[in-house]
Amino acid sequence: MYLNNMEGPKFENQNSEVIIESSDIIFNPESGLAMVVIKPDAFKNKDQIIRRIENSGLYVVSTKTRKLSESFVANVMYKDLPTGIKGETIKHFNDGPSEIVLVRGGEDIIQNIISLTGEKTNPHECSRDSIRYIFGEHFGREVGDDKKYFRNAIHRAKDTNEQKDDLEKFRDISLS
Repeated sequence: MYLNNMEGPKFENQNSEVIIESSDIIFNPESGLAMVVIKPDAFKNKDQIIRRIENSGLYVVSTKTRKLSESFVANVMYKDLPTGIKGETIKHFNDGPSEIVLVRGGEDIIQNIISLTGEKTNPHECSRDSIRYIFGEHFGREVGDDKKYFRNAIHRAKDTNEQKDDLEKFRDISLS
């Protein structure tokens, strides 16, 4: 369970024992932690997606259902996106709640998550057993400049720098 307090989040197990402190997330992203966000288009399948994560050998530390604010999506999660794609991303996240999932998985966690979720943004270009292929939309929405936006079911880091950024964003999100 996520607890929001002045010092940052703590993750507790069912016995209210703290299993991860905010300092693990902020200062030690190499600890094998990563965050994925099940997007609104796949939210109805969140239990199946979480089961796939667990069955892959990764440990789900915590989950939290949250409708992410437009400001958070535009200015924190996806602040560097081109305008057309950013606008479609905001619309996408406005469609409903997301499931924030904190995962622990060891040294190769990012590569393991990429293999599980899909290597590409376009679900149709991902392996057939990936989360994006199974739960994402296989057609892109035109956003101008010959670009397409794909509702690909899940957000995940593409490298360790993005992993660190995602963990810091997750720490800072208001989940009250």
